Amino acid sequence: MSHKYHAFMCVQSRPPGHPRGCCTSKGGGQPMFERLMQKFQEGMLWEKGVSVAQSSCLGFCNLGPLMVVYPEGVWYQPKEAADIDEIVASHFGEGKVVERLRVTPAK
Repeated sequence: MSHKYHAFMCVQSRPPGHPRGCCTSKGGGQPMFERLMQKFQEGMLWEKGVSVAQSSCLGFCNLGPLMVVYPEGVWYQPKEAADIDEIVASHFGEGKVVERLRVTPAK
């Protein structure tokens, strides 16, 4: 089965005081991924062509916590569990980007 959506959630963890910081230190990372997996399992999203995976650093630490959804290449900045719920319902359920959580990484 091919995937309609493939989401990557940064779970990078760096030591306190690291100059780049990390998504986990900004309240995201592992807790946000665990919420995403919970929603994935509850909604049986694999049956809807959704795949989710943990990622190490996505490269835009200043915007963290970060999640990117392909094939569109939409970057999200979920800060709390309700944000993950909204992304799952809107983006994966209805095909609508959640603009209030969307960010645009820049080099």
